[in-house]
Amino acid sequence: MAGILIVFGLFFAWGSYSLWALWTVYGAQVMAAIQSIGLPEWLTANIGGIIAIFFGLIVLSLGFAIVASMIARRLGGTLIYIGAFFLNVITLGIAIIPIILGVPISTAWPIFIPGIFTLLITLLLLTVFKDRVRRAGEIIKLTGQVTLDEKGTFVPPLLTMIFTLISAMMFGAIILQFTPVEVFLGTQELTIENGWPIGVGLVLFLFMTIFFYQFSYATTSGIVYIYMRGRDPTLGDGYRAALGVIGGIIVLSLASVVVVIIQMILRRIGREAGGVGAVVGGTAAGIVGWIWALINYFTIPAMVAEELGAKDGIKRSAGLVKNNFVDVIIKETAVRWAFGVLAFIFFIGFALAGAAIGWFFTGDLITTLIITVVFVIFSSIPSTLVLRTFDIVYVTLLYVFIRRQEGDFRETVIPAAMERELSNAYDSAQRSGPDL
Repeated sequence: MAGILIVFGLFFAWGSYSLWALWTVYGAQVMAAIQSIGLPEWLTANIGGIIAIFFGLIVLSLGFAIVASMIARRLGGTLIYIGAFFLNVITLGIAIIPIILGVPISTAWPIFIPGIFTLLITLLLLTVFKDRVRRAGEIIKLTGQVTLDEKGTFVPPLLTMIFTLISAMMFGAIILQFTPVEVFLGTQELTIENGWPIGVGLVLFLFMTIFFYQFSYATTSGIVYIYMRGRDPTLGDGYRAALGVIGGIIVLSLASVVVVIIQMILRRIGREAGGVGAVVGGTAAGIVGWIWALINYFTIPAMVAEELGAKDGIKRSAGLVKNNFVDVIIKETAVRWAFGVLAFIFFIGFALAGAAIGWFFTGDLITTLIITVVFVIFSSIPSTLVLRTFDIVYVTLLYVFIRRQEGDFRETVIPAAMERELSNAYDSAQRSGPDL
């Protein structure tokens, strides 16, 4: 904890100093630019409306988070089918447009690849692995139930988003303050001597954001695990569960930083090679990241639930992924499609609310359109928060269910009807063939 506090303190002190130094140099120019466009006068004249819109956005965010949980609990697997339908319509529809415009198929055929691939994946999931998809639908229902009962699951991801935004602002300030202007203008080459602030700041920024994300993941996962074991957790319980494995989270964060840096190096080498090299470098970086994410799919839930260190948690996660690979793939395809439907509902709901509020208060079409656009842009924040929370909760529930089926423990708070449906789907999936 002392080491973490020192690292965090160093970064924030460095970032705060950089922000202050930049403000002392450019603050007067910034304020003059703001004054020149009349922003202070406009804010003063419309302060009441701005406050009303701000609180309206907050209320809408909370309301839609609850609505999303209710929809997930109610529809479950139906969201998967809705998402699959729209995704296939979009991917195939985009491919058909060039044909309608008269582009020869011999020229336009590459654009059909995403649509055909999506269609094949959909057919495979809804036929060969239909029982596993049915089970995924029940876990989606349980995800909605958990987030409704334990609304504290949304808090750690929210804090992560805020922390990441502040860290990014400070990292940007460090780069601007300590990197020569000539480097940005391209008149001076980036070297170790003039580029060390970028390197040090980048490593600190990566470590802090990855650590905070994984710590918040562990907190939410701890809440879900305690809930599933039949107890009534608080946010503090989740925090203590994450704190109990903080050493493993630190090691896992450091390893993740190394992986990210390797990806950056591969992309840099590819860009310098140019042409096919750029494609190869980007592909290699993507493969490295995908393998690392796949290996660590259940690492955080395993560390929290079984009180494991980073090494044992990674080994445990790799074993679970190997034995339940199809369920992981379904989560990353079908379940993401289902959550995408919820995101779409967010955008539509915010757009309608913005249009209604804009027209009610102004009655002007242009102003209404502007307010609607503001609401739609803002909707990306709560929708991202909800989907990230749903991801964490779903993966933790999948981990709990896998352990239950393995006989590690029998007592959970899964409702009886849902328990029967999950077990039936699991038994059908096992009879249809082993995991890949």
